[in-house]
Amino acid sequence: MGLVEVLLNALLSHPVLAAIVISTSLLLCRCIYRITLHPLAHIPGPLLWKTSSLWLYYHSYIGDEATVIHAAHARYGPLVRVSPNEVDIGDADAINAIYVSRGGFLKAPCYANFDIDGHPTIFSALDPDHRATRAKAVVPMFSTKSIRENEAALYGCVNRMVDRMQEEAMTGRPVNVLNLSRSLAVDAVSTHLFQENYNGTSEKGKTLSVSAFVDAFVAVGRFFYLPTTVFIWLEWAIEKCFPDEHTATSMQVVDKFVEQLVDSTPQGAQNYPGRLIPLGIERTEVMAQCKDLIFAGTDSTGMNLSTICRNLALHPEKYVLSTETCQHC
Repeated sequence: MGLVEVLLNALLSHPVLAAIVISTSLLLCRCIYRITLHPLAHIPGPLLWKTSSLWLYYHSYIGDEATVIHAAHARYGPLVRVSPNEVDIGDADAINAIYVSRGGFLKAPCYANFDIDGHPTIFSALDPDHRATRAKAVVPMFSTKSIRENEAALYGCVNRMVDRMQEEAMTGRPVNVLNLSRSLAVDAVSTHLFQENYNGTSEKGKTLSVSAFVDAFVAVGRFFYLPTTVFIWLEWAIEKCFPDEHTATSMQVVDKFVEQLVDSTPQGAQNYPGRLIPLGIERTEVMAQCKDLIFAGTDSTGMNLSTICRNLALHPEKYVLSTETCQHC
């Protein structure tokens, strides 16, 4: 009896062992294919990254994937294979091709994880045609000309934030700069794009009412790279097992503000929802697009501004230098 026949008989008589051997063999073959024959096999990167996406899920969850990928670029160059089917590009010359030329590259399926209320937003839409019609309608509002025309109203938001900061500083207690900068961000976004000030800087509570809403979307980033089906079930499980009344209340506040905004927008209005409504899209999608804008505008601007304020407080000599430079401009 030959060796092969002995092995076959052993596997047939032990189905569990057979399942383990077969699955292990298939997994090994897949790894070899991804390393040697896959269309991205020539792109440099750590061996583990080429064979599995698990490392990316892990580092995304703990929040240091950007740091890890940046270090990989320092070692391997501008192109790094970060998963079996993904390449990270660290080259400024590629920005136009990726984001602008001919509508930019197609987005990865995981972007659908940032859909809001079941609607693809301008940020999360995978279909470039779906995104293009909506983006074209609202992009004039982001122009330098449009912002300058609304300069007085935007400065009013800044002045109210500064007044609030001074009031809190006079109490002698620590000032929550992130809360204030988020308040300014949502006020600026709503004033300029919605033409209706959210008045976050006038809220008397310790925390901005939209903060928990924003935090909930930021937290989604931990699971951003997961397949959408897995993401949906995980999100459902978290909501059921770990309900958060504070977040639910915040979302209700945002829903109410957006609903009133959309319903009160007159025909022909040149604010954000007014430019989307004529496209014939559903009312619920217009609301979702507005909620996406509140999240995106509040998180990025608020985080950047609070970081600047913190660094200026820690390094006052930089503040003096910047002030003197501006005086001589």
